[in-house]
Amino acid sequence: MRIEDLLADYQARKLQLDAHGVYFVGVISDEEAERFSKALFLMAMERQDNPARPITLYINSGGGSVPAGLAMMQMMDEMRRQYKVKINTVITGYAYSMGAIVFQAGDHRTMGIYSTMMLHSSMWTLSGEDEKIFEDYAKLAEHNRRMVAELFQRRTGLRTVRWWERYIYSGHDRFLSAAESLKLRLVDEVPGLNVPPPDSPTQPH
Repeated sequence: MRIEDLLADYQARKLQLDAHGVYFVGVISDEEAERFSKALFLMAMERQDNPARPITLYINSGGGSVPAGLAMMQMMDEMRRQYKVKINTVITGYAYSMGAIVFQAGDHRTMGIYSTMMLHSSMWTLSGEDEKIFEDYAKLAEHNRRMVAELFQRRTGLRTVRWWERYIYSGHDRFLSAAESLKLRLVDEVPGLNVPPPDSPTQPH
């Protein structure tokens, strides 16, 4: 098959996905955030003021860049504000780190019964001798932790912002099954999963 035919086939498939309001999220990078933003903009314009035609983001992601993920989430909020669209998120395999955070930005969050979510502290790689640089990045990391904890508390209605900050940024990789995620209200629906209803909101001891 010629490269021209492959490119034409790829473009045709992409146009078909855009028409159905479907986007697949993998590794979260600056390049992916740009592609995502452009695709979301086109899909939102086509669905303006039509919540019966939601956009669906299928997430199978090991995570990636924090700034890129936040840019994707900001674009989701912007499209809701401008075009009154509904944007749903679905974990089809795993959503780790920033993938799990982007998942929380969905209007309706669905997780496959065999899927996994993972939360952990962000990783930074810095070099240099200026102590002020490290202080500034420490402040940025603290800001991001607080912002993410506020998002999780708001979406779940459980615990406090401080509790979520300690839970997410525990220093360990915290893997959660679909049942555990549902109990913590990190997901709205797990099709085919029969578990007891979530506990009532409580404050940590």
